[in-house]
Amino acid sequence: MISLTTLHRSARQLLLCLALLAAMLTANARAADKITLKDGKVHEGSVVKELEGYIWFKFSTGGIEQTKMFTPDEISKLERDTPAIAPASAEAADEAKPTTPATVTRSRPGVPKAAVITMGNGRDDKQGDMVGMYMTAYALDQMLPMLEEELGNDGTGVVVLRFSSGGGALLEIQRLSDVIHNKYKKKFRTVAWIDSAISAAAMTALCLEEIYFTPQGNFGACTGWFGRLQAVKDRELEEVLFMMQRISARGGYDPKIMRAMQIQEPLSCTKLPNGEIKYYQDATSGEILVNRQNEVLTFNAVTATEAGFSDGTAKDVNELAKLMGYNEIDWVGETIAGTPWKVSKAEKWNNAYRRQVKVDEDNFNNYVANFNLNIAAAQGEQDRQSRGKFVNRARQSFERIKNMIRNNPNFMLFNLNMATEEEYKEWVDRTEKQLRDLMR
Repeated sequence: MISLTTLHRSARQLLLCLALLAAMLTANARAADKITLKDGKVHEGSVVKELEGYIWFKFSTGGIEQTKMFTPDEISKLERDTPAIAPASAEAADEAKPTTPATVTRSRPGVPKAAVITMGNGRDDKQGDMVGMYMTAYALDQMLPMLEEELGNDGTGVVVLRFSSGGGALLEIQRLSDVIHNKYKKKFRTVAWIDSAISAAAMTALCLEEIYFTPQGNFGACTGWFGRLQAVKDRELEEVLFMMQRISARGGYDPKIMRAMQIQEPLSCTKLPNGEIKYYQDATSGEILVNRQNEVLTFNAVTATEAGFSDGTAKDVNELAKLMGYNEIDWVGETIAGTPWKVSKAEKWNNAYRRQVKVDEDNFNNYVANFNLNIAAAQGEQDRQSRGKFVNRARQSFERIKNMIRNNPNFMLFNLNMATEEEYKEWVDRTEKQLRDLMR
């Protein structure tokens, strides 16, 4: 028979052991890697992956766990409390992407704010989806302060880039990637939600560590073309392949994936016991055939999941929020009929921007024709007052062209065949002089 005194002593000993165990677990939980950035910010967490000086670092902000990549130029110091991860070469970057954060329960106040920004909208005949025309780095830059106002600056804001684009201009990919990687990812948890991302659109999304699909989503077919549907080849192709190798590193993807989307190259993969996905540049080494020998890779929602490329499939923003680990999230903006998510101020601007681009694209030839017609009429008119009417009409068309460029600077190249702002400014100055001379 055990006495009450013995029972109390045993209970005290058990409580002491539990307290010591809790202290040990707390000490272990506090053990963390520390990364100090050159801008003074310090994050505590753990190194997920290293690649040629680039560090993928997992840490928590506002109770939300996230993984970000930092470039060598951003890092001041890295202090380790966990064993170092052996660095990988660009040729052997077979590590898996950072995993999706675990589910986090949040209650108001402190619920993260989120916004959907559409990257192209080819389903709307009043807009468009071409990368470089309707999806531009300029537009993302313009929306950034609006999103900061709506989502806050505490690092908990979420930006979902919803891709619906059939491709576009290679020249805009690096610019878009730079804005997303160097600005958006530093301020918000930025993810891709793929409805359709073909060619340049897929290449733009690849800098994001988190890529989700809609059930009908497709991603790939990144072959480059120029002129009369001539495929990019030789030196130009090598330059694009190299660019996408660097952009793949930004998102933490094996460069073999994008390579199989750019050229006809086989790809297979195997899921390792630790959950990582290893890719092989052939059709037989891996357990899963990802791409056949004479095909260019395009993922759908199912094959992207099988190959470990997709972080999940969501048919709406509620499913997407759960996949991202949120039990509660505040989608900012207003409800608009026909739009399956709230429309933020930034997205309103985005839609208006694309609609104006569409108007200008459809009417550019009219702007030019009216300008030339009235210039010719003014040159043939001897009466100064009558000549002034034609000059004023020509100036109206000229102002429409300048407004078009102001709204979308890429029109300089696409429509005026001018590669630099200096070239455009010289053309504006010459035209202004021409209009003034006609009034003398």
